[in-house]
Amino acid sequence: MPLVLVRTPTYRRPDQLRRAIGCLQAQSHQDWICEIRDDCPDSSARAVVEEIGDPRLRYIANRPQKFMVRNLDDCYLRDNPYGADYFFMLEDDNQVLPDFMARGIEILTQMGLTICQINQRVAYASTGQVSDFGIFDETFDARVYQPEELRLACFGRIGISNGAVFWSRNLQRELAFKVDTLPTLEEYLRLWLLADPVYICREPLALWTKDEAVTTRNLGLGKGRLKRELDLKASLHQFRRHIWQATPEPLQTAFLAGGVLRIPMADRLDALERAGIATPGHVVTRGLTHRMKQWAVRNIGTVHPSVGAVIAATAPT
Repeated sequence: MPLVLVRTPTYRRPDQLRRAIGCLQAQSHQDWICEIRDDCPDSSARAVVEEIGDPRLRYIANRPQKFMVRNLDDCYLRDNPYGADYFFMLEDDNQVLPDFMARGIEILTQMGLTICQINQRVAYASTGQVSDFGIFDETFDARVYQPEELRLACFGRIGISNGAVFWSRNLQRELAFKVDTLPTLEEYLRLWLLADPVYICREPLALWTKDEAVTTRNLGLGKGRLKRELDLKASLHQFRRHIWQATPEPLQTAFLAGGVLRIPMADRLDALERAGIATPGHVVTRGLTHRMKQWAVRNIGTVHPSVGAVIAATAPT
Protein backbone atom coordinates (compact mmCIF):
# COMPACT_ATOMS: atom_id res chain seq x y z
CA MET A 1 0.00 0.00 0.00
CA PRO A 2 1.21 3.55 -0.66
CA LEU A 3 2.60 5.34 2.38
CA VAL A 4 1.19 8.75 3.35
CA LEU A 5 3.31 11.17 5.39
CA VAL A 6 1.16 13.52 7.45
CA ARG A 7 2.74 16.54 9.09
CA THR A 8 0.95 18.08 12.07
CA PRO A 9 2.20 21.45 13.37
CA THR A 10 1.10 22.01 16.94
CA TYR A 11 1.46 24.49 19.78
CA ARG A 12 -0.09 23.99 23.22
CA ARG A 13 -3.43 22.54 22.11
CA PRO A 14 -3.47 19.01 23.59
CA ASP A 15 -7.22 18.39 23.19
CA GLN A 16 -7.22 19.44 19.56
CA LEU A 17 -4.08 17.41 18.90
CA ARG A 18 -5.70 14.27 20.35
CA ARG A 19 -8.71 14.85 18.10
CA ALA A 20 -6.51 15.32 15.00
CA ILE A 21 -4.60 12.10 15.73
CA GLY A 22 -7.91 10.31 16.25
CA CYS A 23 -8.95 11.42 12.75
CA LEU A 24 -5.84 9.74 11.34
CA GLN A 25 -6.47 6.54 13.28
CA ALA A 26 -10.00 6.46 11.81
CA GLN A 27 -8.81 6.67 8.19
CA SER A 28 -9.90 3.96 5.77
CA HIS A 29 -6.31 4.07 4.45
CA GLN A 30 -4.15 2.97 7.36
CA ASP A 31 -0.63 3.05 5.88
CA TRP A 32 0.55 6.40 7.21
CA ILE A 33 3.15 8.08 9.39
CA CYS A 34 2.50 11.36 11.17
CA GLU A 35 5.17 13.81 12.25
CA ILE A 36 3.99 15.82 15.26
CA ARG A 37 5.95 19.08 14.89
CA ASP A 38 5.76 20.66 18.34
CA ASP A 39 6.68 24.36 18.57
CA CYS A 40 6.16 24.57 22.32
CA PRO A 41 9.43 25.28 24.21
CA ASP A 42 8.19 22.96 26.96
CA SER A 43 7.59 20.08 24.51
CA SER A 44 4.01 19.86 25.77
CA ALA A 45 2.78 17.71 22.87
CA ARG A 46 5.18 14.91 23.77
CA ALA A 47 2.88 13.77 26.58
CA VAL A 48 -0.04 13.46 24.16
CA VAL A 49 2.01 11.37 21.74
CA GLU A 50 3.27 9.10 24.52
CA GLU A 51 -0.23 8.73 25.96
CA ILE A 52 -1.69 7.64 22.61
CA GLY A 53 1.23 5.28 21.96
CA ASP A 54 0.62 4.78 18.23
CA PRO A 55 3.92 3.64 16.62
CA ARG A 56 3.05 5.58 13.46
CA LEU A 57 3.50 8.87 15.32
CA ARG A 58 6.89 10.61 15.15
CA TYR A 59 7.46 13.36 17.68
CA ILE A 60 9.62 16.33 16.63
CA ALA A 61 10.42 19.16 19.08
CA ASN A 62 11.37 22.34 17.24
CA ARG A 63 14.72 23.62 18.47
CA PRO A 64 14.98 26.55 18.18
CA GLN A 65 11.32 27.53 18.25
CA LYS A 66 10.03 28.33 14.75
CA PHE A 67 6.71 30.07 15.44
CA MET A 68 3.58 29.53 13.43
CA VAL A 69 4.50 30.42 9.86
CA ARG A 70 7.83 28.58 9.74
CA ASN A 71 6.32 25.54 11.45
CA LEU A 72 3.57 25.45 8.80
CA ASP A 73 6.03 26.02 5.98
CA ASP A 74 8.22 23.11 7.07
CA CYS A 75 5.25 20.82 6.49
CA TYR A 76 5.70 21.44 2.74
CA LEU A 77 9.37 20.51 2.64
CA ARG A 78 10.37 17.90 0.06
CA ASP A 79 12.30 15.96 2.74
CA ASN A 80 11.09 12.37 2.69
CA PRO A 81 12.91 10.34 5.36
CA TYR A 82 10.32 7.52 5.33
CA GLY A 83 10.06 7.05 1.57
CA ALA A 84 6.45 8.25 1.52
CA ASP A 85 4.40 8.29 -1.67
CA TYR A 86 1.95 11.04 -0.63
CA PHE A 87 1.82 13.99 1.76
CA PHE A 88 -0.59 16.35 3.46
CA MET A 89 -0.68 18.69 6.43
CA LEU A 90 -3.17 18.29 9.27
CA GLU A 91 -3.01 21.29 11.61
CA ASP A 92 -3.72 20.39 15.21
CA ASP A 93 -7.10 22.15 15.27
CA ASN A 94 -8.39 20.78 11.95
CA GLN A 95 -9.96 17.43 11.09
CA VAL A 96 -10.19 14.99 8.18
CA LEU A 97 -12.99 12.54 7.53
CA PRO A 98 -12.26 8.80 7.23
CA ASP A 99 -11.93 8.73 3.42
CA PHE A 100 -9.68 11.80 3.05
CA MET A 101 -6.43 9.88 2.41
CA ALA A 102 -8.03 7.22 0.23
CA ARG A 103 -9.76 9.83 -1.92
CA GLY A 104 -6.57 11.85 -2.35
CA ILE A 105 -4.65 8.76 -3.47
CA GLU A 106 -7.48 7.77 -5.82
CA ILE A 107 -7.60 11.20 -7.47
CA LEU A 108 -3.88 11.46 -8.10
CA THR A 109 -3.55 7.87 -9.27
CA GLN A 110 -6.52 7.82 -11.63
CA MET A 111 -5.91 11.29 -13.07
CA GLY A 112 -2.14 11.03 -13.33
CA LEU A 113 -1.66 14.22 -11.29
CA THR A 114 0.73 15.21 -8.52
CA ILE A 115 -1.50 17.50 -6.43
CA CYS A 116 -5.14 18.07 -5.59
CA GLN A 117 -7.21 20.01 -3.09
CA ILE A 118 -10.08 18.39 -1.20
CA ASN A 119 -12.95 20.56 -0.04
CA GLN A 120 -13.38 21.46 3.64
CA ARG A 121 -16.46 22.37 5.62
CA VAL A 122 -16.14 25.01 8.33
CA ALA A 123 -16.26 23.87 11.96
CA TYR A 124 -17.19 26.76 14.25
CA ALA A 125 -15.34 26.15 17.51
CA SER A 126 -17.39 28.77 19.35
CA THR A 127 -20.71 26.96 18.69
CA GLY A 128 -19.73 23.41 17.82
CA GLN A 129 -21.65 23.66 14.55
CA VAL A 130 -20.40 22.63 11.11
CA SER A 131 -21.29 24.51 7.94
CA ASP A 132 -23.43 22.93 5.22
CA PHE A 133 -21.11 24.47 2.59
CA GLY A 134 -17.50 23.89 1.61
CA ILE A 135 -14.82 26.56 1.42
CA PHE A 136 -14.32 25.91 -2.31
CA ASP A 137 -18.01 26.03 -3.26
CA GLU A 138 -17.91 29.66 -4.44
CA THR A 139 -14.46 29.42 -5.99
CA PHE A 140 -13.93 26.25 -8.04
CA ASP A 141 -15.63 23.67 -10.21
CA ALA A 142 -14.65 20.02 -9.92
CA ARG A 143 -11.93 19.98 -12.56
CA VAL A 144 -8.21 20.35 -13.21
CA TYR A 145 -6.90 23.92 -12.96
CA GLN A 146 -3.67 25.08 -14.50
CA PRO A 147 -1.41 27.07 -12.13
CA GLU A 148 -2.12 30.40 -13.87
CA GLU A 149 -5.87 29.77 -13.48
CA LEU A 150 -5.63 28.81 -9.82
CA ARG A 151 -3.55 31.91 -9.03
CA LEU A 152 -6.49 34.11 -10.03
CA ALA A 153 -8.31 32.84 -6.93
CA CYS A 154 -6.30 35.41 -4.96
CA PHE A 155 -8.73 38.00 -6.36
CA GLY A 156 -11.58 37.39 -3.98
CA ARG A 157 -10.58 34.08 -2.39
CA ILE A 158 -7.45 32.40 -1.08
CA GLY A 159 -6.63 29.74 -3.70
CA ILE A 160 -4.65 27.30 -1.55
CA SER A 161 -5.84 26.08 1.83
CA ASN A 162 -3.27 24.34 4.02
CA GLY A 163 -5.77 21.74 5.20
CA ALA A 164 -6.99 20.89 1.71
CA VAL A 165 -3.77 20.16 -0.18
CA PHE A 166 -2.79 16.54 -0.91
CA TRP A 167 0.28 15.89 -3.05
CA SER A 168 2.64 13.18 -4.25
CA ARG A 169 6.40 12.78 -4.07
CA ASN A 170 6.51 13.63 -7.80
CA LEU A 171 5.42 17.24 -7.31
CA GLN A 172 7.53 19.38 -9.66
CA ARG A 173 8.27 22.21 -7.27
CA GLU A 174 8.47 22.21 -3.50
CA LEU A 175 5.73 24.35 -1.93
CA ALA A 176 7.88 25.46 1.01
CA PHE A 177 9.24 28.98 0.47
CA LYS A 178 11.58 28.91 3.52
CA VAL A 179 11.39 32.58 4.50
CA ASP A 180 9.56 34.33 7.31
CA THR A 181 6.29 35.96 6.34
CA LEU A 182 2.96 37.07 7.77
CA PRO A 183 0.22 34.67 8.87
CA THR A 184 -2.40 34.27 6.11
CA LEU A 185 -0.02 35.77 3.53
CA GLU A 186 1.81 32.44 3.39
CA GLU A 187 -1.14 30.65 1.79
CA TYR A 188 -1.23 33.28 -0.94
CA LEU A 189 2.51 33.15 -1.55
CA ARG A 190 2.30 29.39 -2.09
CA LEU A 191 0.21 30.11 -5.19
CA TRP A 192 3.30 31.61 -6.82
CA LEU A 193 5.33 28.43 -6.26
CA LEU A 194 2.68 26.21 -7.82
CA ALA A 195 4.00 24.54 -11.00
CA ASP A 196 1.64 21.56 -11.39
CA PRO A 197 -1.99 21.29 -12.53
CA VAL A 198 -4.33 20.92 -9.55
CA TYR A 199 -7.56 18.94 -9.38
CA ILE A 200 -10.24 20.42 -7.14
CA CYS A 201 -12.38 17.83 -5.38
CA ARG A 202 -15.59 19.51 -4.23
CA GLU A 203 -16.58 16.61 -1.97
CA PRO A 204 -16.02 17.96 1.59
CA LEU A 205 -13.84 15.43 3.36
CA ALA A 206 -12.16 17.75 5.86
CA LEU A 207 -13.05 20.36 8.46
CA TRP A 208 -11.38 23.74 8.86
CA THR A 209 -11.76 25.20 12.35
CA LYS A 210 -12.91 28.80 12.72
CA ASP A 211 -13.36 30.97 15.82
CA GLU A 212 -11.15 28.93 18.10
CA ALA A 213 -12.00 30.11 21.62
CA VAL A 214 -8.39 29.95 22.78
CA THR A 215 -5.97 30.92 20.03
CA THR A 216 -2.48 29.69 20.86
CA ARG A 217 -0.80 29.95 17.47
CA ASN A 218 2.18 31.95 18.80
CA LEU A 219 2.72 34.32 15.90
CA GLY A 220 6.17 35.36 17.02
CA LEU A 221 5.58 38.91 15.83
CA GLY A 222 6.49 42.07 17.69
CA LYS A 223 3.88 44.32 16.05
CA GLY A 224 0.43 45.24 17.25
CA ARG A 225 -2.61 43.76 15.56
CA LEU A 226 -3.53 46.92 13.62
CA LYS A 227 -0.03 47.26 12.13
CA ARG A 228 -0.02 43.56 11.23
CA GLU A 229 -3.34 43.95 9.44
CA LEU A 230 -2.15 47.00 7.51
CA ASP A 231 1.07 45.22 6.54
CA LEU A 232 -0.91 42.16 5.45
CA LYS A 233 -3.20 44.23 3.23
CA ALA A 234 -0.28 46.15 1.71
CA SER A 235 1.51 42.87 1.03
CA LEU A 236 -1.57 41.27 -0.53
CA HIS A 237 -2.10 44.24 -2.82
CA GLN A 238 1.51 44.03 -4.00
CA PHE A 239 1.25 40.27 -4.47
CA ARG A 240 -1.96 40.58 -6.48
CA ARG A 241 -0.35 43.12 -8.78
CA HIS A 242 2.46 40.63 -9.49
CA ILE A 243 -0.06 37.86 -10.16
CA TRP A 244 -2.04 40.04 -12.55
CA GLN A 245 1.07 41.11 -14.47
CA ALA A 246 2.06 37.44 -14.88
CA THR A 247 -1.40 36.38 -16.08
CA PRO A 248 -1.69 35.98 -19.89
CA GLU A 249 -3.94 38.64 -21.43
CA PRO A 250 -6.54 36.16 -22.78
CA LEU A 251 -6.92 34.76 -19.25
CA GLN A 252 -7.26 38.28 -17.82
CA THR A 253 -10.01 38.97 -20.35
CA ALA A 254 -11.83 35.75 -19.49
CA PHE A 255 -11.57 36.50 -15.77
CA LEU A 256 -12.95 40.02 -16.21
CA ALA A 257 -15.83 38.56 -18.20
CA GLY A 258 -16.78 36.34 -15.27
CA GLY A 259 -15.10 33.13 -16.41
CA VAL A 260 -12.32 30.81 -15.14
CA LEU A 261 -13.55 30.66 -11.51
CA ARG A 262 -16.86 30.77 -9.62
CA ILE A 263 -15.93 33.91 -7.65
CA PRO A 264 -18.79 36.45 -7.80
CA MET A 265 -18.00 39.35 -10.12
CA ALA A 266 -18.36 41.95 -7.37
CA ASP A 267 -15.70 40.18 -5.29
CA ARG A 268 -13.28 39.99 -8.25
CA LEU A 269 -13.63 43.68 -9.02
CA ASP A 270 -13.31 44.58 -5.34
CA ALA A 271 -9.98 42.72 -4.99
CA LEU A 272 -8.65 44.16 -8.25
CA GLU A 273 -9.61 47.71 -7.28
CA ARG A 274 -8.08 47.39 -3.81
CA ALA A 275 -4.82 46.30 -5.42
CA GLY A 276 -4.87 49.36 -7.68
CA ILE A 277 -5.43 47.35 -10.87
CA ALA A 278 -7.40 49.15 -13.56
CA THR A 279 -10.37 47.27 -15.02
CA PRO A 280 -11.59 49.18 -18.10
CA GLY A 281 -15.34 49.17 -18.44
CA HIS A 282 -15.90 48.41 -14.75
CA VAL A 283 -16.57 51.06 -12.10
CA VAL A 284 -16.31 50.39 -8.36
CA THR A 285 -17.87 53.12 -6.23
CA ARG A 286 -16.28 53.67 -2.83
CA GLY A 287 -17.35 55.67 0.20
CA LEU A 288 -15.28 57.82 2.52
CA THR A 289 -14.61 55.02 5.01
CA HIS A 290 -13.12 52.81 2.33
CA ARG A 291 -10.96 55.62 1.00
CA MET A 292 -9.63 56.28 4.50
CA LYS A 293 -8.76 52.61 4.97
CA GLN A 294 -7.01 52.51 1.64
CA TRP A 295 -5.03 55.60 2.59
CA ALA A 296 -3.92 53.87 5.80
CA VAL A 297 -2.82 50.75 3.89
CA ARG A 298 -0.84 52.82 1.36
CA ASN A 299 0.77 55.16 3.87
CA ILE A 300 1.15 53.09 7.04
CA GLY A 301 1.17 49.50 5.79
CA THR A 302 4.52 48.02 4.77
CA VAL A 303 4.93 45.35 2.11
CA HIS A 304 6.56 42.36 3.79
CA PRO A 305 9.94 41.46 2.22
CA SER A 306 8.78 37.87 1.75
CA VAL A 307 6.63 38.98 -1.19
CA GLY A 308 9.64 40.11 -3.20
CA ALA A 309 11.79 37.22 -1.96
CA VAL A 310 9.34 34.51 -3.01
CA ILE A 311 8.59 36.12 -6.36
CA ALA A 312 12.29 36.61 -7.11
CA ALA A 313 13.18 33.05 -6.13
CA THR A 314 11.27 31.44 -8.96
CA ALA A 315 9.13 32.42 -11.92
CA PRO A 316 5.74 30.75 -12.37
CA THR A 317 5.26 28.27 -15.17
